Amino acid sequence: MIIYVLFVCSFAVATAEFVLVGLLPQVATDLDVSVATAGQLVTAYMIVVTVGGPVATVLTRRLPRRELLAGTMALATVSAVASAMATSYAMLLSARLGSALAQALFMAVASQVAMASVPPERQTVAVARLFGGFALATVLGLPLGSLIGEAYGWPVTFVAVAGLATLGLLGVLVFCPRVPTPPPAGVRDSIGALLRPGIYVGLGVTLLALTGFVAAFTYVAPMLRTVTDLSPGWVSVGLVGYGLGTIAGNLLAGRVRPEAIARRLPLAVGALAAILLVQPLLLPVAPLALTGLALLGAAAFLVVPLVQTWLMGQVDAATTGLVAAVNISVAGAAGALGAALGGSVLAVGLGPAWIGPVAAVCVLAATIVATRLTRISSSRGPSPEALVQG
Repeated sequence: MIIYVLFVCSFAVATAEFVLVGLLPQVATDLDVSVATAGQLVTAYMIVVTVGGPVATVLTRRLPRRELLAGTMALATVSAVASAMATSYAMLLSARLGSALAQALFMAVASQVAMASVPPERQTVAVARLFGGFALATVLGLPLGSLIGEAYGWPVTFVAVAGLATLGLLGVLVFCPRVPTPPPAGVRDSIGALLRPGIYVGLGVTLLALTGFVAAFTYVAPMLRTVTDLSPGWVSVGLVGYGLGTIAGNLLAGRVRPEAIARRLPLAVGALAAILLVQPLLLPVAPLALTGLALLGAAAFLVVPLVQTWLMGQVDAATTGLVAAVNISVAGAAGALGAALGGSVLAVGLGPAWIGPVAAVCVLAATIVATRLTRISSSRGPSPEALVQG
């Protein structure tokens, strides 16, 4: 049951992240700021998620996992309520920073709880379900939040997010088992864990693969409008298809046993590279363009939980949370690099159709890096303590 609770929690915190994107014009008008200034709320949020995750994980490493997870969801609830009550830009910024800190810490703690709550052979399923909440937030949370905001005002959207977070909090209090608190690792041990060959190789896969993915996905709407010549309505259909693809990829990731990840991951990353490479061929034909977008989402959300599960299986219980948090931070950095890469392709005049092939270079590099995981796994293998305790 706790896996489903974590799914609800991740859906809540992910919706809290994404929903502001669709509300920026309303927020800017109500708070009497420009849209660009309102957009800085998104930038500040991502900075806190990227930097705050590892820092918060280290500072809270001695706290019991169940209580820390509950506290994280309580912070998410309070921050959503504060967002709904904000009457100034400064108040909303403060509330959003609280939401960002809750998300940053949630992913590390929830990954630990998920892996510790199931048998070793189901750990990939548990982590995949955790990321499944983020996948569902893209296809359901964001559009529903935008519709609620347009109909009743953006504060009501955050009231709905607070309701979701409260539901997740109650689920944690009722169903979350008492996970053994890992022995706190010292600074030297924590740094040593991050410097293991397997860890920085896995982080490299995250950085390279997601940089390429985000480069293409950031500009998917201009691609569909200008290259495929789709109407705004069909672009929305394409984004729904993308969201369904992310769910499919997430479900597929859950079928990969932990010991098989090192063999399967290069194939998954390679599939993502192939989809990006053929984008110039797919985009001119509407059915192929929409299919390619769904496959892009499926490949990306197949890769992400596999990397997270593999990384956490390579360290002992004392540093799994830190490794999970650092991987999320690397993903955030990849998001920034990917958006810049896609923008650079447009800036030099290549056109939206060429973002995919350029981005595929990064993902092909990630594929090569991922092939090293098999050798690392065979020489070390997941520690029994990490598999049992998460």
